[in-house]
Amino acid sequence: MPINEDLKPIVELLDKLIIFRKIKHTGLIRELLELANQQNPTGSFYEWYGRLLEYQPYGNSWTAYLNDVIRFDENYFTLHCERHESHRIPPAILKAVDSDLEIILKLVHWDPAEHFFGTEHSKGDIRTISIPTTEIHNFRETLAATIQTQGAGLFGQYQAAVWHRASQNFQPIRHPDPITFDQLIGYEEQKQILQDNTRRFVKGLPANHILLYGDRGSGKSSSVKALLHQFAPEGLRIIEVSKDDLTDFPTITGLLRHRGLKFLIYVDDLTFESGEIGYKHLKAILEGTLEHKPTNILIYATSNRRHLLRETFADRENDIHGNDTVQEQLSLADRFGITLTYQAPDQHQFLAIVRGLAEQRGLAVDKDNLEKRALQWERQHNGRSGRTAKQFIDYIEGELRLSQKM
Repeated sequence: MPINEDLKPIVELLDKLIIFRKIKHTGLIRELLELANQQNPTGSFYEWYGRLLEYQPYGNSWTAYLNDVIRFDENYFTLHCERHESHRIPPAILKAVDSDLEIILKLVHWDPAEHFFGTEHSKGDIRTISIPTTEIHNFRETLAATIQTQGAGLFGQYQAAVWHRASQNFQPIRHPDPITFDQLIGYEEQKQILQDNTRRFVKGLPANHILLYGDRGSGKSSSVKALLHQFAPEGLRIIEVSKDDLTDFPTITGLLRHRGLKFLIYVDDLTFESGEIGYKHLKAILEGTLEHKPTNILIYATSNRRHLLRETFADRENDIHGNDTVQEQLSLADRFGITLTYQAPDQHQFLAIVRGLAEQRGLAVDKDNLEKRALQWERQHNGRSGRTAKQFIDYIEGELRLSQKM
């Protein structure tokens, strides 16, 4: 099918991309190329332009989109920049990169609104625009510096992801839990150890896998999530992996080991029932195999059980070497370099958490009445825990805010 003449310059420029060639298959650019195959694309263009405006409602939406797609593209150049190895990029690659960036800078001069709604061709043919060499080089250096600090591709755009077994790839978490350590009251020693180990990890120093175990609702998962907001600016990313997907770990490490970012593999509620063999995969991960262990990956897991695998007498009776099996299972937790214990708070600690949360939220409540109602709440609901305290404060805050509006 003939290319629409109005969009022919766009198509020809995009077809010349070398290193950034994959952006032609990205969202709005792919749709624009599809419009180019329509003889009269005006009707469909309105829909396309609306999506472009929604992508970036403020400023120049087209320029913002182009800048993002090249920053979030994973290719030889961007991944070298992420690893701070731009100085190792061969001259032939850099020449191709500069050619691509020249094309992007020409595309920036195209105004979709003016092209379709204003005076056509008022800016001339964008293919003939001359881009100074210094502007291209400055663009490349700025792009490289941005990727070095923020990352490339999916992990340049998102700070957390979930491993998706069906697609054998990562699915971004677009709205991660905003919890911070300042909002987690208590367990100061555990939080400090967790932060110190993670700080060493992001700085490229030796660090340990960590098992956080203890009572439900005590803040184990929240502590791991809080690491993201503290260390993401330093290159930390968190990937949540189900314990059932630990068999995919070789694939996961293969995708991550050559990245320039640091990755925490987060396994929540890590427990194995009697008869499950998944613990063997975890053991292999923690102990390592013949292949060199990636230095940019650590495992942080939470569990309600110290020994991770529920032992039954049948395990002993059905195995002639039952003691060997039991010892192998019970020693699994020992493969983690650090184990942090989160015990349920006593009454004094529980009330301290309640008071602290109320103060954080600026709730003007009588201290004695607050504590009395908090103790009633924990008896009637889920017992003493940080989670119960938060649920109680959520209730009190809602009650107060509602009374203020009536």
